[in-house]
Amino acid sequence: MAGTQSDGRGEWPASGRTKRSHAYASALPPVALKYLTVRSTVEVLVTGGLACGLALWLVPGDWRLPTLVVMAILIVAGLIVDVPIVSRLTMRYTSYHVGPDAVRIKRGFLLSKDTVLSTAQILNVSIIEGPLLRRFGLAKVRFVTLNHVEPLGPVERSVALEIRRQALSTYLEASPGDH
Repeated sequence: MAGTQSDGRGEWPASGRTKRSHAYASALPPVALKYLTVRSTVEVLVTGGLACGLALWLVPGDWRLPTLVVMAILIVAGLIVDVPIVSRLTMRYTSYHVGPDAVRIKRGFLLSKDTVLSTAQILNVSIIEGPLLRRFGLAKVRFVTLNHVEPLGPVERSVALEIRRQALSTYLEASPGDH
């Protein structure tokens, strides 16, 4: 049964998914996994490369080789853990629902975060597209309230536009005569 409480609490349909993995009806699209994998790989490699460069510059000569070996092990561990495991967990344990009264976003596997933003309190909804997101046909949605900024995504660009329209529909319906 779908909840209708204006404060955002209540049960929302899981649309055939397991209750543990998804609290809300909508999930990230499958192509988002490719984006998350590419992004994680680039982040690990760039961070590791910068750390190795700093090690070569700051670590004394006798300690450079052992330090670089440890950093190489950490980079490989990051590629083994972060890229395949964390990206998949992010995909599997992120769900959302955009309704007329609230936007609900649930994330997390071990530490679950359930965010409810009342549509009446949303000041702005931005759609963010970088070159990598555009390459995969994706966008991120950023909800801004007076004291909170909450990102969602990546989702397909057309879905991001629909989420934006739905989240701002409270203002569009209330605005006098500008249609």
